[in-house]
Amino acid sequence: MSSKKELIFFLFVFITLMSCEEKTEYPYRKISLEAFSSLKTPSFVITPSVIRHHLDHILRADTSKMMSDRQVRAYYGNRNNPLLWIDRHGIDGRADSLLAYLEKVGETGLKEAIFRKKQLMADLQRTKQLDADDKDDINALLARMEYNLTRAFLKYTAGQKYGYVNPDKVLNNFCVKDSDSLHVTYFHVFDIPVEHPGESFYQQAFRKISNDSVVSFMKEVQPKSKLYYQLVDYLQQTVPGSKEEALAQCNIERCRWRLKEYPEDYKKYVLVNVPSFMAIAVDEDSVMTMRIGCGSVKTKTPLLTSKIKRMDVNPNWILPKSIAVDVVYKTGYLQRERMYIVDRKKGKVDLSEASYNKVKEGQQYIVQPGGPGNSLGRIIFRFDNNFAVYLHDTSSPWIFNRQNRAVSHGCIRLQRPFDMAVFLMKDKDEDLIEKIKYSMETDVSVMYAKTEDVKEKIDIDKDKLVNTINVDPQIPVFITYYTLYPDTQGALHTYNDVYGYDRALYKELKPFIK
Repeated sequence: MSSKKELIFFLFVFITLMSCEEKTEYPYRKISLEAFSSLKTPSFVITPSVIRHHLDHILRADTSKMMSDRQVRAYYGNRNNPLLWIDRHGIDGRADSLLAYLEKVGETGLKEAIFRKKQLMADLQRTKQLDADDKDDINALLARMEYNLTRAFLKYTAGQKYGYVNPDKVLNNFCVKDSDSLHVTYFHVFDIPVEHPGESFYQQAFRKISNDSVVSFMKEVQPKSKLYYQLVDYLQQTVPGSKEEALAQCNIERCRWRLKEYPEDYKKYVLVNVPSFMAIAVDEDSVMTMRIGCGSVKTKTPLLTSKIKRMDVNPNWILPKSIAVDVVYKTGYLQRERMYIVDRKKGKVDLSEASYNKVKEGQQYIVQPGGPGNSLGRIIFRFDNNFAVYLHDTSSPWIFNRQNRAVSHGCIRLQRPFDMAVFLMKDKDEDLIEKIKYSMETDVSVMYAKTEDVKEKIDIDKDKLVNTINVDPQIPVFITYYTLYPDTQGALHTYNDVYGYDRALYKELKPFIK
């Protein structure tokens, strides 16, 4: 019987030791509060009500507006909620596991101070050494550890899972659209669906502490992007305070944002990285790259995710109102560019009936028919979005020889539009591919011109012309903004902060990083 008890005791000890996944052992591991029970000195008398009293003082003094800190205050402000880290058995391996993770935050560029790591370590050490006095008794130490452990856990898990900076808040309050003495409005430039920590996340975090799932949860919240770990490695090689360090920090933070969709979720997708002026089309192991032109600094290409649903060959271009109002009375320009006026009530009207006010109010609009010279080029790739921006060909291919290709009104111009069309096709139908090529190379404008305007008749095989081709299945498209990004071989390259987003992001990120 005795041997069975010894075996059971041995198994219990073994399981207890194995329950903590962290290999790092701290000298204050498993501090028992019962060690204080025999001490009669007032500063060592543990009183739960006094611990609560100290907690009240701590949470009232904490005025941080961060959501994670507000959640901590709300939790301890409710006296019906139990303590999470401290009980009569002392401080167990959960605190050790959290501290082991906090030991490594510097490697990712984060400040240890935001987690109050030094204070936690000092309080734990003082508790181990029974270093309390009338001014800072054991109850004050325990209250401070309880509060700071929870605060650090929530701040770390929320930050790692969702990021320390909200991109919606930063980027959509960056580009001023209009302002007066009372109001400022901004352009909406960030439309990528991202998740944010909500009430359910924090309730889950509290449960993880109570259920001894601290280690598994801290592993679960780590960023999913492979690029994140590549950038963290890059950060280790930078000089503190250098431009390279700041560059790495901004792009690491972008990898922390919890997107609802990632390119890696798909076998086939198109990714546009604005700062690199490049597009990447990936189909499993096949990768195609091409240069792009994107929105100018004044008319930025928005960041978004969508799915390419169709391609239109020889599309008409309806001029944006911001452009149309500037050319509405430039009859010579309109004629050279084969543009015409459409009145919403009358239909197509003579150029002499063009009206600035009607164009400004949306009662008239200007159209450039498809064909050679059309600003959209010979093909456009459409996808749902809130900005009326698309991928398309261009009538100005010379832009691809420029280093800075921020030249458009927001749309993305492609260097190899025909190759993109073929890439998007599920089945590479040779007959359809040939029709697309024929349609893109033939001067279809003569079909709509008056006979006397055509100097030389061009025979057009109408059976070979195509207009709209549905993309089925639809192909995901990601328009992103990374100033430090790998090429197709995996080597990191730096790119200019063409829109100034890094500067805005770094300013908000500064309180959290070294």
